[in-house]
Amino acid sequence: MEHMSGIILTDTKEKQLGVLTERRSTSAMPIAGRYRLIDFILSSMVNSGIRTVGIAAQYNYSSLMDHLGSGKAWDLNRKNKGLYILPPHIGKENTGKPVGDIDILYGISTFIRKVKPDYVLIANGNTIYNTTFNEALRFHKAKHADITILYNTETNKTDKELKNYTLLNVSNSGRVTDIMKNYTHPKSKCVSMETYIIERSLLLHIIETCVAHGEHDWVVDVLIKNLDKLNICAYEFDGYVGRIDTIESYYKNNMNFLMPDVRKELFSSKQKIYTKAKDQVPTRYGNNASVSDSMVADGCLIEGSVENSIIFRGVQIEKGAKVKNSIIMQNSIIQKNCILENVVLDKEVTLLGGKTIIGQPNYPFVAAKGNII
Repeated sequence: MEHMSGIILTDTKEKQLGVLTERRSTSAMPIAGRYRLIDFILSSMVNSGIRTVGIAAQYNYSSLMDHLGSGKAWDLNRKNKGLYILPPHIGKENTGKPVGDIDILYGISTFIRKVKPDYVLIANGNTIYNTTFNEALRFHKAKHADITILYNTETNKTDKELKNYTLLNVSNSGRVTDIMKNYTHPKSKCVSMETYIIERSLLLHIIETCVAHGEHDWVVDVLIKNLDKLNICAYEFDGYVGRIDTIESYYKNNMNFLMPDVRKELFSSKQKIYTKAKDQVPTRYGNNASVSDSMVADGCLIEGSVENSIIFRGVQIEKGAKVKNSIIMQNSIIQKNCILENVVLDKEVTLLGGKTIIGQPNYPFVAAKGNII
């Protein structure tokens, strides 16, 4: 897509992922056995024909940079255009406190000025979906929109869950008539995907205006305050959308990958999800191993029992161990006769023999990277 470049914001301001994001950005979170969260939006951009993508890195971004590398896995290692890792803006006005989206965009405004396409796609790196943006851009142009917000309709979310999102009221013509953020009694099921299409020149003007007035928040200071001044439209996406902003949502969305319909949609052969390749030997299963309703990556040794779980690369599950409804990240070791249920183990965790850990589906037990339990 020659007419659009991409920007991915890799961190949210109010993340509640605890120890899982102490050493990595939200977008670098491992997901579905072998992927990172950023793989989904980055692949969707590439599948749309976008060839210039800027990654706005803010916190703990070393693991994200290691994962992305030169962008080869996404065919973005190019002499012209390609993948740009944009480090955080550091200046005399930087106090070290958390910044808003406007501050992040201001910090990469040199990149925005430099890119050639007329339109910019801004997306959050903590959302799971698989799509292309060509039709959304056509919608944006047809509506003569200043900003187009991608959204989906969440009919199964509770009011408590919806309170955490940005909600939209959308007219039959596609115009956004109201925007609600952190609303206690939500009256809409239309949830922003935090993905926006905007003309590059207008984006730069908005950034400069907000900075001049001490404004920081994209939703509050740009969208809500200018609802009557700008033509803000909404484009509905009717596929699967997973948002990762809490430990509960991380656990739930991983478990959703065990559903055949979700896997079929997200890993469609027409629109592949690309990730960094790691050549490892196939997983080896012992004579007494038992695995059901689970995703198991390469390089594992499974000698125990695994049920309804996500097992990442290089995990060892020894004889007599039972893993159920759990997420076990790369190179973790579950020793003999351990019992795990509703557990999330970060990378390189060792669970010593005979231990029993049982969490709750809505509050799983989480172990930090490298712990020995």
